[in-house]
Formats: sequence, structure tokens, C-alpha cells
Amino acid sequence: MVRSTQGFALTAAALLAPFAVAGAGPSLQGDWDSPLGRIRIEGDGATFRGVLVAPRGPCAFRKGDAVLEATLLDDSLAGRMRVCLGGSGCGAKEEWANAVLLAGDTKLSGAVHVAAKGCAAPFGNRGGVALTKAKGATSAAPAAAPGRTKPPAARARERAREILRDGAAYLAEGSFEAARRRFLEAIEIDGGIPEAYNGVGVTYRLRNDLPRALEWYKKALALDPDFGDAYYNMACVYALEGRNDMALRYLQIAAMNGYATAEGIDGDPDLEGLRAEPAYRALVRAKM
Repeated sequence: MVRSTQGFALTAAALLAPFAVAGAGPSLQGDWDSPLGRIRIEGDGATFRGVLVAPRGPCAFRKGDAVLEATLLDDSLAGRMRVCLGGSGCGAKEEWANAVLLAGDTKLSGAVHVAAKGCAAPFGNRGGVALTKAKGATSAAPAAAPGRTKPPAARARERAREILRDGAAYLAEGSFEAARRRFLEAIEIDGGIPEAYNGVGVTYRLRNDLPRALEWYKKALALDPDFGDAYYNMACVYALEGRNDMALRYLQIAAMNGYATAEGIDGDPDLEGLRAEPAYRALVRAKM
């Protein structure tokens, strides 16, 4: 079920379980620019490890420190990312946080979940984080943090949002093709609104075109890793396709970062194929 999501947090050790690799994945080896600095990722095609080669940013990590440990399945990288912590009442200084990243050849985009109570990682508002493939030789000089598309003039953005609202109205009345046209028109005016990409995905999902729905949800997530609906909607598509391991990766990060409720998850028919999975039951029990 395509839906909005809201607060729910849990600890999901299953996120760190090893996964088998299905087919050829994206090229991850090499240097990546991140909020922590430049990271060199190496691996064997199934498991990957990232080490800082040029630290920068708010965390006092040093060159040579390991900051990423993960496994790859399809185009999803899941595991742990080392972060420094902040927030009122936070007593911990750092943590290996659970992480899921959508893996592409030039960008890794996803979210981390900090388990320490009252703490937050120095990334997006809700744990969103992006890494971009580095160009040129490794350098200790600060690099620009990966960010969103530069917004257009305020008038153009407001026009795009007006069209986006039109699309949502068409969607609500079941006019999926009209809704898609409006969402695409909004993207033409302003390519930096993740809700528009997600809206296109929803129109395909409601037409049961799951591959194209997934394609557009991924575009929303790549644009804004803090856009929570994309994690949940991707989990639903993977579950409908019978790809339970992938569905659980995205469902867990959606739940941990507050993009889904236990009641909503357990009542969603799209997730029926996950009900017997131990990781799914643990996820729901943690809230109930």
C-alpha cells in the first residue's frame, strides 16, 4: 500500500545479517566524498569496507579509520557506518550506526539509524546521508558536501508545487495518467522536489507496473535521502515482487528512522509476503 509514514523507532540487528549477492552490482570500489571526508571503499563484490583517506567535517576521525562495513545485494548496500554523535542529553561520542544505502556507480544515497537515546548523527534531518564518487586524486582539501539539485527561482518552485498539488488531487480521484502528467510537468519546472518523483512512482504502482514504480522511488531517494516515503514505498514494491531480503532492508530503515508505524506496517497488504520472516516479526514486536 502506498502511504504516508510517521514515528516508529527500533533496534534491528537483522539489518547487519549477511546477504547473498544477486547478479552484477554497481561499481563501488574507489574514493567517495562524504560528510565525514573522503572514503576509500574496497571489497570483494559481496562485502565492502570503507576507510577514511582525507577526514573532514564535524567528526574527529583520523586518516585510516574504518567508517563503513556493509554487504551488497542487487543495488542495496546495508551494514554499518561510523558516526560522531550530538544532541541534547547525548552522552556517547560516536557509534557504529545501522545504514542502508541505494548504490549507484556515482552516488550512494540512503540513511543511518543511531540507536543511542537522545543522539543524532551529523547528517540529514532524519539520518539521510549521500556519498558521491570522487574525481581526481585523493586530497585532504575539503570537498563540497553532496547536496540536492540547486533550486530554481522562488516563483518557479511555487509554480511546480502548485502543479504537484494538482497531481495529488488527480491521484486521489483515481486519475492516474492525469496525475502522472502533472507530476512530470512539475519535474520539468523544478527537478529538485522529491515528492514529484515519488508521485510518478505511485502512479505506476497503482497501475501495477512495479519495475517503473521502483525506478521513480529510487530517483526520489537519490535526490533527497531524508525523503522517508521512498524507503517505505520501495519496501512495498520489493515485497510484492517476492524479494523479501530487499524489502526488509528498506522496511527496517523506514521503521527505525520514523517513516512507518508498527500498526501501519502490520496492516499493509503489500507486506503480506513478509509476515513469516523472523526479522519482520521482530520489527513489529519491538513496537507492540
